Amino acid sequence: GPQPTAPTMIGYLARRILLFIPTLLGATFLVVMIMELAPIDVVESLLPPTGEMNPAAREEREAYLNARYGLDASGPEKWARWVNNVSPIGLQTWKYDDPAVVEQRAELRAFRERIESEVEAEVEAANPDLVAARNDQDTPSDERIQAIQTLRDSVKERLTELEDEQNFSPMSGDIRWDKLPIKTPDLGNSIRQSRPNWDIIKEALPITLILQLISIPTAVAISLITGIWSAKHRGAWQDWGTGGVLLALFSIPVIWVGVMAIGYFANDQYINWFPTGGTTDLRSDSFPFFPRFAGEAGFQRGFLLDSIWHIALPVVCLTYAQFAYLSKLTRGSMLEVLGADYIRTARAKGLAPNTVLLRHGFRTALIPVITFLAALLPVIITGSIVIETIFGINGMGRLVIESLKNNDIELFLTVTLFTILLKLVAYLLADIAYVVADPRVSYSGGSSA
Repeated sequence: GPQPTAPTMIGYLARRILLFIPTLLGATFLVVMIMELAPIDVVESLLPPTGEMNPAAREEREAYLNARYGLDASGPEKWARWVNNVSPIGLQTWKYDDPAVVEQRAELRAFRERIESEVEAEVEAANPDLVAARNDQDTPSDERIQAIQTLRDSVKERLTELEDEQNFSPMSGDIRWDKLPIKTPDLGNSIRQSRPNWDIIKEALPITLILQLISIPTAVAISLITGIWSAKHRGAWQDWGTGGVLLALFSIPVIWVGVMAIGYFANDQYINWFPTGGTTDLRSDSFPFFPRFAGEAGFQRGFLLDSIWHIALPVVCLTYAQFAYLSKLTRGSMLEVLGADYIRTARAKGLAPNTVLLRHGFRTALIPVITFLAALLPVIITGSIVIETIFGINGMGRLVIESLKNNDIELFLTVTLFTILLKLVAYLLADIAYVVADPRVSYSGGSSA
């Protein structure tokens, strides 16, 4: 068939890449708005239980958290601020630790201390009934508590009005008009851990990558071999035997397999061949990298063998969950291709069966497999949530769960950004792989025979 020209290919790739931007913006906006609906007050979750902190100190801490992370902003405001931070082109803002911001906060604190008693007296003079309810010991306690809270809210509201009149600026989050709109992307900070999100991801990502970059290629290799084997022996015992085993594996939930693996293979009451969790021994920092025999100390497994020993069960669980379906997909695709006219023509020419199967049939049969693998690529980041939780592995999957549980919005947005971007890139690579696998596919839309 006709091959796509270079200009057509480049134009197609450019259009697809440009579509990344609205897709990322729309997806992250939906994530922010959904997290805003979560019944979790982030500020309350970061403070001690009510009663363990005096009201003034509690209010000061709340003000700090709101100023530091912008938690009192609306959902669209949080999203717009995050997009501005992660973009290399955008308005630069004042940071919480900038000297000018620190100076303004000090002036604001002094202003509050200077006029707070005056404002409190002003509010009490305007609300004599509430003052009486607060001071009268014969008033029921719940009414006194409500009166105290109402007075405090009124004082806070009046102080806010006076602060706005004074116009303390710059404050954290204000736009810096003195800076060019070109900056280093900032992925934000984790509210729960008080650390940059990138530092947290750098610790978790390698662990998940190790698990996935072992399990996914292993699963693909097993799937292609078993799928082609079953298609080649269609209807024979090799076909239905392999199909039965794969169906059984596909029917078993991975969470059950993980729990059973720990219960039997990591339990000292049974086999106890593997550790129960983690990726390395607590003493692994003192291990040599390669295994060795060290005289009287005997065999030392070393850091490499120790890591393999720890991740063996998680990798097995991840691998079986993927190749069971992919193998059946490969078999079905191969059977469909083997019934095509050009395959019958190749056989009629006297070509060897393996040549017909692998050279002529296999490439075309890869089309649905490529589609599945494109959908599987983002799993590199978040696909091991269940396994990492079961085996106590601090990877990206567990990081996703923790950020959702704590409503750590910027950390979850950062992980979401990487996941969606990887998915978009995966589908782009899949489109390119379609042309490599089947020359009839065209970038100009449609295919030609």
